Amino acid sequence: MPDKDAERFPDEYFMLWVLVAQTKDAILRARERDYARYGISNERRAVLFIIENNGGSATPVEIARDLFRELHSVTELLKRMEKDDLISRHKGTGRSKVLVRLTEKGRDVYDQSLHNDTDRRIFSVLSPKEREQFSSCLWKLRSKVLDDLGIPEWMFSLPANPNAGPAKK
Repeated sequence: MPDKDAERFPDEYFMLWVLVAQTKDAILRARERDYARYGISNERRAVLFIIENNGGSATPVEIARDLFRELHSVTELLKRMEKDDLISRHKGTGRSKVLVRLTEKGRDVYDQSLHNDTDRRIFSVLSPKEREQFSSCLWKLRSKVLDDLGIPEWMFSLPANPNAGPAKK
């Protein structure tokens, strides 16, 4: 006689994926609620973050890579953000035909959005040691996926490897 629980519940790896996906989606929804005050979405907030943490400018290719999005999707998003005066696009140099920068309004929205406590409230249910372990596990999974996809780790400036220890001077 077949085990009914085994039929109802797929293997443990699939269930881990479901748990990760549900958790990510729930956190994104909580963050959307915070960012709605600034009239931006998580995706727009991520673009502002990428630009700001890339020295104040980024190419559409860099943004697409960091968001794991297709370039044409990011290009359309950037057009809408430019229309809303969050970013400005400039002529690039070399292979980069376009360079994206934050406008004054974009910088203001970015700065304001830094001061929400959704992430702190959510992740504070974990002790500092648990957050360290969680970060290490996520890094390990992320590294494996990037390797499977053939994407080199060096292509990403953030986040820093939590297993690397303090940076040497």
